[in-house]
Formats: sequence, C-alpha cells, structure tokens
Amino acid sequence: MADQDDPQEVARLRYQLYVEALQARMPQAQFALLLQAIWLWAAHGGGTARLSFDSEAEKELFTLEVQQELLNLMGLLGAMQPEHEHRADHVVAQLGDGKYAKDATSLVPPDVSADPDQLRAQRDRIDAEQRQRRLDQKEVEGIARASLIPVNKVGTPDGIQHSVAAPESGTWVRGFEPDAAAASPAAP
Repeated sequence: MADQDDPQEVARLRYQLYVEALQARMPQAQFALLLQAIWLWAAHGGGTARLSFDSEAEKELFTLEVQQELLNLMGLLGAMQPEHEHRADHVVAQLGDGKYAKDATSLVPPDVSADPDQLRAQRDRIDAEQRQRRLDQKEVEGIARASLIPVNKVGTPDGIQHSVAAPESGTWVRGFEPDAAAASPAAP
C-alpha cells in the first residue's frame, strides 16, 4: 500500500493504475502506440513534441481517444514532480480550430475547462505557436536549400536527429516538463 504521506508515491501508483486500466480497455496496438509516444516524450524531457508515424496504419491508430489518453498520461507524469500533484486532476479540453492549429486539444485545470474565455485564449496561444512553427520550418527549409543540404519528406534537413519526428499532418503534443527524478513511464 502507498504511503499516503508521500505525494510522489501516490502519484506514481495513480499513474501505474491508470496505465493498467488503459491496457485492459484499449486495443493492444493502440495501447502499444500510446506507451511508445509517452515513453519517447518523457525520455526526451517532456515539453512539446512532433510525432511521426512510419505507416498509415500507425496514423489510423493515433485516434482522438489515444491523443486524449496521451495528454492524461502527461498530466499524471507531471503530478510526480514535487509540488505539482495537482496536475493529476487536469482534464482534457477540446479547444477547436484556430487559423493554424486544427482540432486543438489541451490538458487544463478543471476551472479552466469550464471557462470559455480561458479555453479560447489557450487555443489562441496554441494557434500562435503553430503559426511560429510553420514560419520557423520555412526558414529552416530555406537555409537547407541555400546550403544545398537535402531536405527530407517532413521538411527537415537530412541528418538532423529528432527525439520525436514530425508527421505530415502536423500533430503536436504539448505537455509538462517531467522532473528527471520522477519515475519514468512504463516502457512499450
């Protein structure tokens, strides 16, 4: 039994139970993809990641439900950081479409999820970030072309390594920066 006086232990057990429940209810292929995504995200320091899929089949597995569960797992991992236990209570909010970000979804505190103005502001921030990413990507592509560096199918100069690469659909995953001392997610 968890020491109820140790918030990190409670958060770790909460994460573990949540993963076990997901495994019991999700199709195995989706569960494996979800664990691979959360593991890569956490192993590379959290934050924002672009996901790339090796096949159409993987893209099809990355459903809205899988995306939402990825955000939930990010919140549960974030709760393992000292004094951030409240992140386990965050909820997935559908933010809608912006000019650059489509079907935006975010993990937000419960009070934010009930406030349309705050949700709209969150979507606008995500939309502005997506706009900046597109501008940055065009700049990188231009530099690569001017330098005669081959550019791969996702517009990144060949040879540049990514912790998680980019899909053509532009799926972005945002989350918390996990603490290095926090327990790592279940490996795929």
